[in-house]
Amino acid sequence: MKNQLGISIVCLLLGLLTSCSSYRITRNQSDNTATWSDYRTYAFLDTTRLSDSPRTITYRTAMEQLKQAVAAEFRNLGYQPTKDNPDLLVNLGAVVQERTQTRTTTIQEAPRYIGQRRYHWQSQEVPVGTYEEGTVNLHVVDAQKNALVWDVALSSVLNRQGLSSEQINKAVAKLFEKFPGQQK
Repeated sequence: MKNQLGISIVCLLLGLLTSCSSYRITRNQSDNTATWSDYRTYAFLDTTRLSDSPRTITYRTAMEQLKQAVAAEFRNLGYQPTKDNPDLLVNLGAVVQERTQTRTTTIQEAPRYIGQRRYHWQSQEVPVGTYEEGTVNLHVVDAQKNALVWDVALSSVLNRQGLSSEQINKAVAKLFEKFPGQQK
């Protein structure tokens, strides 16, 4: 059970960002009052407080790949990593949810009915399967004001295949096309 959950978390982080699977930006909100030219440095929030289990070790590994891709994008935009008094704090999070795939019935599927005149048929949503959907959240916070300046989420249907760092980098680069603090 724990290994299955660990695999699900890895698939979330890795499957979300595949170039061959579709993903969508489900949330992209930024603070219009933020002065992006004032920000020069960033740091990731500490996520090492998780207990060691196969699930969290797998999660940490996947999060490290994601952090490296995000850090590369920040460097490309002119932001510098620092541990001392950063201008921006970056928080990453992930969620996996089981979803039910449905389809709508059609009139061709209605049973033949001979009988009462008050017979009524209407289309319905019927379940046809389940799948896992994963969401990665990225929060960028102004460290001095302790205010959220960019909140973005990326969602995708998860697959069981692994993914390369190159695919993760491409997906994060696509995500950062929406970044409001373009400096260069």
